[in-house]
Amino acid sequence: MHKPITAPQIVTLPVSDGYEIKARLWRGTRPRAVVYLHGIQSHGGWYERSGSLLARDGASVLMPDRRGSGLNETARGDTPGLDRWLEDLTEHVAWLRRESGAARIDLVAVSWGGKPATIWAARNAHLVSRMLLIAPGIFPRVTISLISKARIGLALLGDPQRRYPIPLNDARLFTENPVAQGWVDADPLKLTDATARFFYHSARLDVALSRVADESVMARVDLALAGRDKIIRNDATVAWISRISRGDFGIREFAEASHTLEFESQPDEFESFLVKWNLAN
Repeated sequence: MHKPITAPQIVTLPVSDGYEIKARLWRGTRPRAVVYLHGIQSHGGWYERSGSLLARDGASVLMPDRRGSGLNETARGDTPGLDRWLEDLTEHVAWLRRESGAARIDLVAVSWGGKPATIWAARNAHLVSRMLLIAPGIFPRVTISLISKARIGLALLGDPQRRYPIPLNDARLFTENPVAQGWVDADPLKLTDATARFFYHSARLDVALSRVADESVMARVDLALAGRDKIIRNDATVAWISRISRGDFGIREFAEASHTLEFESQPDEFESFLVKWNLAN
């Protein structure tokens, strides 16, 4: 929502199953790379300001829209499977490493994006220098109702592409800033519903997260949390991330902020944190 310092280039990333993924790219001037993942309903357009801040010191920053979301209209709100999400990320990382000349990446993930990011980082420790999780959606406050889960389960048997609403279609969950609420409500690219298959594989992500071993994430992990978050549970998040992290671990809570830290009416405190984190590489 807040204007980026420099506008990104929109690029197309072909992946191995033939899907073409749109992404925002800031090309850097030195061999450093950042991959930035968005949440379940959002897309890279929500975080362009943050991407431009990370790119300001010469890093290449890649902000892909997840397949079926944001700028990607094909198979909207759908996925072939959990492994495909992770393979997309593997291929995005390989692409950015080639483009930037970086041996390893910094991985930044917001909300739901923290799920695949953490699983991928645990499995690809040799490729990740640091990870920043911003209000990661690993322990949600807002979940699908039992009735909806039952309906999704039945749909998987005969109609896996039947669509169901994502239970976040209230902008007040993301921010208390009225201007940002209006922006979210009017956003034509936000994802408001998804297929039964999408929800099933999202639940499989949760199972995979529960199996991440203690101290299996080798990179330094930093958490940025909102003190007034209505979407995730902070205490459970901190306890779990501290358990699976083997490297250095840091926490920063913005006491008066809501879930989407970038949407604060005065985001200076978060932006200052992001810049300091970026320069401490």
